[in-house]
Parts: sequence; structure tokens; C-alpha cells
Amino acid sequence: MPIASLLAIVDGGPASSAVLAAAVKIGRRCNAYVEVLHVQLDPDSAIPLIGEGMSGGMIEQIAADLRRSSEEEAKAARTAYEDACRGVDAQPLEANGKAEAGKFVLAWRSVTGREDSETAQRALLFDLVIAGRPDPNSDGAYAPALEAALFEAGRPVLVVPPGYDGAIGTRTMIGWSGQRECARAMTAALPLLASAEAVEVVHLNGGGASKRDVDDPHAVVAWLTLHGVDARSREVPMTEGPGDSLLSTAAEAGADLLVMGGYGHSRLREFVLGGATREVLAHTGLPVLMAH
Repeated sequence: MPIASLLAIVDGGPASSAVLAAAVKIGRRCNAYVEVLHVQLDPDSAIPLIGEGMSGGMIEQIAADLRRSSEEEAKAARTAYEDACRGVDAQPLEANGKAEAGKFVLAWRSVTGREDSETAQRALLFDLVIAGRPDPNSDGAYAPALEAALFEAGRPVLVVPPGYDGAIGTRTMIGWSGQRECARAMTAALPLLASAEAVEVVHLNGGGASKRDVDDPHAVVAWLTLHGVDARSREVPMTEGPGDSLLSTAAEAGADLLVMGGYGHSRLREFVLGGATREVLAHTGLPVLMAH
């Protein structure tokens, strides 16, 4: 299925410009409708249950601080959107629910509410969601928009690191694990793989028990060939964590897109034990297309 619609999540943070740059690149390449979504926090619903020891004045101060921060983020997100429009000589547009097939459009939508629930609802009718890489120093493993798109909406997500403005999908590496999540990510990436200059399928070999037939990257190459994608495959020894091994292999290959499954286990297990998804989200310097 072609990529006809993109949902770009901008929170006004450091990755907003990179998210918009990626959305413009893919949107123009695919002649797709791009909706830029900013979810502004509602301070009244964001204040947690307060203990008896907190005074009314303290609660009011918390609400005021949240409101000020929310307004600053909204302003930064809108500025990034308008900068992106100027970069492609496009007039800023408000999203109105209407789009023309086969035409690149960059439209803005701002809503107030919870980032996770709003993203989950909006993402349902988009082919690909683009979100910024969470900052491990401030966000840790918590990435509400990204996880809402993956889990609640079930959409593939392109994760873009802050400051990235390079090519996307010219040289693509697929981290093949023989799992459902990876197969879904690879299927979602087909429109980008079809126009790539080079596609490589990599299977990490941990040196344990013999691998299953479904783990064989050569079988993936055969499937890609049926879809008109010219690819090659190889086995790579896993000398570090799976996520870091994928990233170092992608860097050595000069890849500008990594395709992989996202959160193969439950989110709780990933949080406790780590895993490829968390390693990649913490350290990636290139765009990563994930699906669950």
C-alpha cells in the first residue's frame, strides 16, 4: 500500500524541526498529505491527585507553571511548522479533514488534551506516524506519543533523532528478527524500500541455539524480490546488546534508515529488562521505522 498520509507529531521540543524535515522529505517523495499535530497540555487535567498537605496556593502555582510551559511549547511547535512551510514555499494551512489524493500538502492541527490519547485517536487513519526520538536524559523510557501510535493505534512509526536533516531511506538496513513486529515494520516500509538505492537485511547471530527457518535473512530477500525490491542479506555476530549491535552495523553500512520491530515483549518487560527497542531509542542517530 502506498504512503498517502503522514501524521507528524511536534511537541515544541528539540526534535520538532527534525520531525518536520522528515515529514516534508517523505511527503514530497510520496505526494502525500502531511498533517502536523501538536497536542497542548490541559493543566487542569494534568495535575495529579494532591495530598492533604498541599495548600491551595501550591496547587495554583503548579497549574500556572504547567500552563506557561504548555503555551511556550505550543508557540515553539507552531514556529517550527511555519519554518517548514517557508522551506518548501508553502502557505500555512489549518487541517480541515479534507485532502486531495496524490498531492503533497502540509497542514497544521492543534488540540488540547492528553498527548497519548489524542495521538492514538488521530493516528488511526494515517499510513505512517513520525515522532521525535525521546530524550533518555529527560524522558527515560516514557514516550507517550510514540507508544500510543504503536500500541493503541497500531500504526508504524518513524522515529527521528533531534537535529537529523539527512537523507531517509536512500540506504536502508532491515534488522530481521523473525518476529511479527519486524514483518509489520518491513511491510509498512515497502514504499520507501522500493525507491532505495540499497537495501540490506541483517540477522544478528547470538551464537546460541540453531536459528529457525523464519530467522533466515535470505528468505526475506526472496520476499522483497517479489515486491520489486532489490536487496541483499547477511548474518552479523552480536557482540553487544541487540539494539546497539543493530545501530553499529547500520553505521558501518552507511545506512540512513533502520527498519525493525518495536517492543517485541510487553512494555513492562522492555522497561525492566531493556531490549533492542529501548537501546535503539536511547542511542540512534538515524531515523528508525518501527511497528508492533
